[in-house]
Amino acid sequence: MTLRIHFTADDLARITVTPRPAPMWELVNSLHTLQARQTASEYAPWLRHVRKRLARSDLRSPIRLLTTLVPPRGNFPDFLTPPHKGGMEAARDLVLATPAGRLRAELSACFGPRKPSSWLRRLAEGDRAARQELDGAVATYFRELLAPHLHVIDAVVHTDRAHHGRDVLEGGAERLLSTLSPSIRWEPPTLVADYPRDGDLHLGGRGISLVPSFFCTGRPITLIDPGLPPVLVYPASRRSGSADTLDGLPELLGRTRPWSCARWPHRARQANWPGGSGCRSGRRASTRRCCAPRSSSPVRAGAARWCTP
Repeated sequence: MTLRIHFTADDLARITVTPRPAPMWELVNSLHTLQARQTASEYAPWLRHVRKRLARSDLRSPIRLLTTLVPPRGNFPDFLTPPHKGGMEAARDLVLATPAGRLRAELSACFGPRKPSSWLRRLAEGDRAARQELDGAVATYFRELLAPHLHVIDAVVHTDRAHHGRDVLEGGAERLLSTLSPSIRWEPPTLVADYPRDGDLHLGGRGISLVPSFFCTGRPITLIDPGLPPVLVYPASRRSGSADTLDGLPELLGRTRPWSCARWPHRARQANWPGGSGCRSGRRASTRRCCAPRSSSPVRAGAARWCTP
């Protein structure tokens, strides 16, 4: 199955590649790495670093809180990865400034069929304390687990950008699109990416921002809401490592994960969410799929972001 991104001539002229790692995309992608049962060997040094940090600092609560929003598979809300050109502080400011209506719509869309934790309910209501807890968890996770490895992340992303810069010089935008990743193919005028669900995203002259990511593996990622500025996050090119079996988060945090969405009861209705009917409460919410959906129904155009290593 594939995601098809449809380009016009205007879109080809409006392609950008982010100049540096996008901190919130690296954060959410690293959470997938942390929760994966199998990871590539290149992430083994980072996972060893995580284990050492957990042994001498209180990171369990921030990680559990963040994995409530970013499950091992399936969707996570778009507000976690706002478009910006600054560093982590600027990204945190944008996340904190997310309107309450958008918080409610995106959270109910991703988690509506499941009974939410009290913290998620408060966050969906726009509660200031819940927002601050999220911001504190993001700041702690970034400082303790990602910042010490930024030199490696920066180097990989810089190398990828330089490589694709040469592609543009030698063959233009179409050469760039044809060399992004083995999981992405340029079939003019469509960029075809391996994806767990079939879908279409029509750029309509808006262009697209390409985001190379150190922690993105295998399939690329895009935003859920097709009305937001188009983004495609793809694995930054590097020498591929062999797959190692690493226990990741279950080993690091233990087998009990009370805040993980995988543990939430499925019998609760969407009406448990503030705002009533959850996924059916608005246009933006109606385009989402919830975490690890079981349905085989087709995805609406550009409407699902899946994150499976």
